[in-house]
Amino acid sequence: MSLTRLCRHLATVAIIASGLGISACDDSELTERSASTTPPLPAQPLPAPGLDMAAREFELAQNRLGVNLPPVFSWTNTPMYADLMHQARRFGTPETPWDERALLGEDGWPVGDFGIMLTSSQGSLSTNGGIYTVRFKGQARVRLVSSRGTLGTPAYDPASGITLIPLELPNHAEQLVLSFTQTRSSIKDLRVLRPGYDAANPPLFTREFLDHIAPFKVVRLMDWLRTNNHPVSHWSMRSTDATTHYASDKGVPWEHAIELARVAGKDLWINIPGQADDDYVRNLATLLRERLPAETKLYVEYSNEVWNSMFSQTRENLAAAVREIETDPASQLNYDGKNNKDLWRFRRIPQRGKEISDIFRAVFGDAAMMTRVRPIYAVQIVNTYATGLALDYMAKVHGPPSRYFYAIAGAPYYNMGPVQRDENLSTDQVLAAMSDSIDAMTKISHMEKNLALARWYQLPFVAYEGGADTFGPGSLTAKKAAALDPRMEGLCRRHLDNWYANGGGLFMWFMAGAGKWDTPYGTWELTPDLAITDTPKIRCLNGVLASDRPAVKSRNSVPGRIDALAYAGNDPPYSEASRDVVRHGRPGNHVDYLIHAPTAGRYLLSLHAGAKGKGNRIEVSTAFGSSAGVIELTDGGLDTSTRSPPVEVWLREGLNTVRLRTIAWGGPFELRQIEVRQAEE
Repeated sequence: MSLTRLCRHLATVAIIASGLGISACDDSELTERSASTTPPLPAQPLPAPGLDMAAREFELAQNRLGVNLPPVFSWTNTPMYADLMHQARRFGTPETPWDERALLGEDGWPVGDFGIMLTSSQGSLSTNGGIYTVRFKGQARVRLVSSRGTLGTPAYDPASGITLIPLELPNHAEQLVLSFTQTRSSIKDLRVLRPGYDAANPPLFTREFLDHIAPFKVVRLMDWLRTNNHPVSHWSMRSTDATTHYASDKGVPWEHAIELARVAGKDLWINIPGQADDDYVRNLATLLRERLPAETKLYVEYSNEVWNSMFSQTRENLAAAVREIETDPASQLNYDGKNNKDLWRFRRIPQRGKEISDIFRAVFGDAAMMTRVRPIYAVQIVNTYATGLALDYMAKVHGPPSRYFYAIAGAPYYNMGPVQRDENLSTDQVLAAMSDSIDAMTKISHMEKNLALARWYQLPFVAYEGGADTFGPGSLTAKKAAALDPRMEGLCRRHLDNWYANGGGLFMWFMAGAGKWDTPYGTWELTPDLAITDTPKIRCLNGVLASDRPAVKSRNSVPGRIDALAYAGNDPPYSEASRDVVRHGRPGNHVDYLIHAPTAGRYLLSLHAGAKGKGNRIEVSTAFGSSAGVIELTDGGLDTSTRSPPVEVWLREGLNTVRLRTIAWGGPFELRQIEVRQAEE
């Protein structure tokens, strides 16, 4: 995760410095930057069963804030599992248990003597002390290795073959490491229970963890599932209830996600492993359909940040795209004959998402899609060009993206900008830098452009991740102090309010839980200790959940006139180069405007433009697949501004995308204003 956050920070700095929309972590060079003139394949006019966009946005508004769960490791500071074995490292040798080199049997349990590191880096926690219970089947001499604490007298029951040993740890115990020697037979079913739980019948999750995530309806399991660099491709390779360790590269079992949904009443945002084959996806969908509570909603995402070249899923996606073309030169990935690997890989991301969506549809049925099952297309928020390419491909080749996806998702963070790694900053300076980042959020995150793309394809725009980013070396003491400063609550609230006010939907905060905030790896979590329940971030998120959503705003509000230069993604002060976008448009070129309408209904749209020559014709559309009509510009000279006859458009309440596309060129022209007025009933 730390590499992910570093990547995003470097990308943000690069954007601020250069104004480019390509991430510093994206090593591609997209050579085809002009609009394709290749005739598209016939779009499939498929219906989109389930909720329409307005209904989807209403649903998302009811639970507009969720959280990402922290990963499961021995060093995780969030006490998620009642049994420490679930977060332990692999079995090691008795002398050095952390070496993870124990000899294992076919069932995954050690053969003979062994050791195990159950927890590490726990010294900052104030409530990890108490009486634990070590329980296992078999007999052995158990001792502590490099750990503070006291082991009690073992109690062995010959009838059951179970050994119980009390283990007392003090608060702030840094780690817990055990050695098992003089084993009389192979030790099985080892459990190490936290204080206060029945060793014979413990719950899966701790009360502290369930209380901590109680306010949030939706939880994202990306780190739980160890999605990044995931090695599993076949269903038989996955973690199961019989897996001895979940802090492995396979992540926790799907059964545990189901149990969390059941006992905590959570909707789940799941991540499909990047290499998972169709059989894996089908088996997973079947398991979820059969065992999840009927009321549980499922957000389904293909892997995580497949655009991010720091993860193996990026390379695997590219290899799969190339392999598909080599196997079938007529593959739809190359429908236009561009023969560009970067195009193929960007197209394959939503295509694989569509394939996963289709499998879930086959398992759950049409009625569940976009209602109970909610596939997500996650994008690189700063690379709207690649997003546009991918969605254009989906629309031309597969039909409306809204049939396959419930929403588009990005990752809006606020950080410290160019001083992220500076030394000797004060707490005030850290907070001031983060405040500046929040002020620039809509520009840095390309919010308007992302929303315009989402609205064009009739999809909500949500956040798969987002929050406060302090990742990196430099000024660690000040960063930690800033995370605990009361002013952080206001920054957090302003960031979220800006997101919602600008049209963003469900926001999945990164991340829940407790973290060790004295390292260069960021202060992502909500608290440094679950015992501390009144931190600025927790107060912020609770405040958001208890308040009404801010009213959505836009610089382009109608009825009224809109500056033609206020197109999506073009921020003032307007450059001379940006004026070229609304001048002399070649046939096929288009420009999008994100427009806010107070009510749904019929509106009249006119263009104010200067034109020299006849035959300049511009098509007006408000969503993919819908054309409101064509405007022919009046030949009155470039120095004049003539209002065209209107075309009637239908706008939904709130944000809409209006696309102007040149379909014929008859001479030089320049768009100056778009006028929108309500039609008379």
